[in-house]
Amino acid sequence: MKHTVDVKLQPLAWRVLREEFHYDGTAVDLGQSWLYNIVTLCLRRHPVTAAWEIGRSLQGMVDGKIYITDYDFNRYGGYMSTAKMANLSLIIFRREREKLCRLTATSHIMAGVSRDTAMRHFLIKGGYTDEEITFAALRKHYQRHYRHFEDDILHDLKELKEQK
Repeated sequence: MKHTVDVKLQPLAWRVLREEFHYDGTAVDLGQSWLYNIVTLCLRRHPVTAAWEIGRSLQGMVDGKIYITDYDFNRYGGYMSTAKMANLSLIIFRREREKLCRLTATSHIMAGVSRDTAMRHFLIKGGYTDEEITFAALRKHYQRHYRHFEDDILHDLKELKEQK
């Protein structure tokens, strides 16, 4: 028997869960994925809200449900605190953002496409909305953290050419 855990996640995080894992219209089944272990670590037995969590805003978050096994429900509980939901959402959001940045860097180096064009292409092709992730936010993150990644790709390409 499976139980569900109610969660509030960022729109992009909820979309990733629905698309990458089995979503039956009611809840997401994470199965044996790496994310399921993180979810079980976030569970608690009783819905307790710490004093510092009361002011935490859940505006812009999307309601969803995640399936957990009967064993995990009995062992860990079936509730998730606001802070744990925010952390889970952040983990998923950052992973998706990093994926988009790696795709942008690779297409820029390998195909010679401009960074902005590649970013816009992946955002449009993926159907991302501004509510989920904006072009400006992705571009800023890329400029701050992924310019060095281009050098790594170029270095790897150079090594591959030398081996042939």
